[in-house]
Amino acid sequence: MIDVQSYFSVVKETNEGWRADCPRCEDREMKLYWNTEKQVGCCHHASCPWYKDHGGVTVGRLRAFLGKGIFEYSIPEVIKAAPEADLKLPKEFETLEEMKPGDSEPIYDYLESRGLQRKLLNMAKVGYCKKGKFWGYIIFPVFDEEGNVIYWQARRFKNREKKWHNPTSSLKSEIIYRIHSPRRPKSVVIVESIINLLTLETKHMGSHTPMLVSILGSSLSDSQRDKILMYERHVTDLIIALDGDAMRAAVPIAEKFLGIFPCIRIARFPDDKDINALGREESWDRIRKAEVFKKSERTRWMVEA
Repeated sequence: MIDVQSYFSVVKETNEGWRADCPRCEDREMKLYWNTEKQVGCCHHASCPWYKDHGGVTVGRLRAFLGKGIFEYSIPEVIKAAPEADLKLPKEFETLEEMKPGDSEPIYDYLESRGLQRKLLNMAKVGYCKKGKFWGYIIFPVFDEEGNVIYWQARRFKNREKKWHNPTSSLKSEIIYRIHSPRRPKSVVIVESIINLLTLETKHMGSHTPMLVSILGSSLSDSQRDKILMYERHVTDLIIALDGDAMRAAVPIAEKFLGIFPCIRIARFPDDKDINALGREESWDRIRKAEVFKKSERTRWMVEA
């Protein structure tokens, strides 16, 4: 267990743990209270982003803010399942890069026609099942911080009944998907599916490039929120770019970040379109034009959705 207390020069014991000055709001009244048993804390200043109504602060969030967390993230050269994952890739899975050209080229051609670059597909270890339960599906693996597979999404290539397959997993609500994690991103863009993220992905340019995050659906769990909040020290602009038919779902997501990031915005997409259907250029244009979300205008957003 990480000794969080060691990060503070002055602490005072409490019934549940200890308290210290809050580094988030530069408090000098020792208003940050830490529960040693639960390994969570909160600031008692109502205006602080670590106030209890904003979710308090977890170990990861605190360490990241103090510059003690590990931000780097990369997809491995060799795919392997994470020990704690309750979901493994289909045994018939092959990466496109490993397949015979006669089998992989039609899939590459299809994905490239959807705006996904071959180099990016190989980097993301996108694959396919030629047989088995998931034959005809393009498989998008999801990795943990150590680069091990913990989840996957499937998109049909052949004539299958379901366009998308999202397998059942106890970890799904804890997962976010990304290709890059800049150490100090200035902005974050939240999208639904992996294919939407890969559509937006451009050349990595450090902190000048927004960090793209897929939440694998249209709802955001507290665990997913905490993973994004690990970057709160640097992020000034958060944009929610869900599919056109999920505008209502964007509102509660935006509310989870109010009072934490200086600017929360929501991008508008046509009801029958998502990012991949619109393409990279038009989608980025809509993201750049995303509107600022204010809690006082919640009703307007819900009515217009």
